[in-house]
Amino acid sequence: MRRYFALASVAILITAGGFAFMNLQGTYSGPPPILDPNFKLWSNDSRERLLVWNSESVKGVNDITRMNGSNVMGRNAVMLGIFQSGSGSRWVYESLFQTLDGSRLSSLLNASVGIWILKEPCQCDADPFNKTSVLLSLEVSDGIHTISFVFSDQLQGTQTLLSHRIVFIPTQSGVWVYQKFNIAREYVTSHWSAPDRLTFSLVFGVAGSAVGWHYAYLNAITIVNDGLHYPLYPQLLNWVHVAGASKFQIAIQQL
Repeated sequence: MRRYFALASVAILITAGGFAFMNLQGTYSGPPPILDPNFKLWSNDSRERLLVWNSESVKGVNDITRMNGSNVMGRNAVMLGIFQSGSGSRWVYESLFQTLDGSRLSSLLNASVGIWILKEPCQCDADPFNKTSVLLSLEVSDGIHTISFVFSDQLQGTQTLLSHRIVFIPTQSGVWVYQKFNIAREYVTSHWSAPDRLTFSLVFGVAGSAVGWHYAYLNAITIVNDGLHYPLYPQLLNWVHVAGASKFQIAIQQL
């Protein structure tokens, strides 16, 4: 009799544990695709270093780049500042980025991305030769292919090279603007296979001809589940040997 009750107790515990596990599985929510999308997490000792986002600068000896928290037109934002010295006529870049894979990447490719931005106007953009000398863009790269969403006063349309697709999005300077786009759609349009890892970057650049200080501001990134799903092409991973023959091993990611 005791053995019977012992077995029954074990069964009840297993059943209860199973329900608890299923309940946790049903309510569990992993990390969002973009970490710290509102740029709120700064180091305790500095308002010039974000904790989650990585940053990188490409500049000459006399050029200056800055990044810090700011409030512009009633919105909290991260400010990207560049002083272009004009030395060597080279571009200067300041960027924020993070890398996505696994469930975070799947979530990103199953939704559209929206962003609030403000870029200060520059008379240098009116130069018909340069078209634009100050660029603010959102870029994604899988190590082989790159897509650049360029927010521009002067340019519009799309340019596609062998491994680089540039989407120009008309964006007025001097005011907060919300722009939305779909990364998976651009992959499908370019006939590129699904990525297994993606670097998500926000890039601010100033040409060598635009001497002086220039600023851009980022307020928030939103992930929008608007039902725009684009099935991506399968990604070729590597060769495998089956029964002495070589075959492609592929992974199919469905959106």
